[in-house]
Amino acid sequence: MDSTLTSILAALGGSIIGASTPVLSNFVLQRSLTQRELTNREIAQREELYAEFIRQGTACYAKALAQNLEKIDDIVAMYALVNRIRLFASEGVLEAAEAFVKKLITKYGEDNMSIEELKMAALEQHADPLNDFALKCRLELRQVYERAAWGKP
Repeated sequence: MDSTLTSILAALGGSIIGASTPVLSNFVLQRSLTQRELTNREIAQREELYAEFIRQGTACYAKALAQNLEKIDDIVAMYALVNRIRLFASEGVLEAAEAFVKKLITKYGEDNMSIEELKMAALEQHADPLNDFALKCRLELRQVYERAAWGKP
């Protein structure tokens, strides 16, 4: 091969590599940003749904302690939230949500508590019926954060 052809091929190869490097790096950067946005949206969606479940579950549980079930709307709303959780939550979170709803229904079936009994129940060390659900949600969200930090889908 003569030196002119070698010089032309070297210049052409350098130009191709030089032109494709920004395109490739832009593709990798854009893919990373898109993945991060999707992960942030998923985390925000889970946080919102879990907070709604805790908020509504707490209100329903408080009603169940002091009142009989007059309307089934509260239970229906809780089942709707469980089914929304079922769409993307881990098995542990889903099991904790289902266990809470079962506990809630059981409480509605029991006798109403007096103010004194409510006070005693609130002062018990393990009186929070949503504790297991909240802890499993926190664990799941940490796992999603870690996956996002390592760039795993």
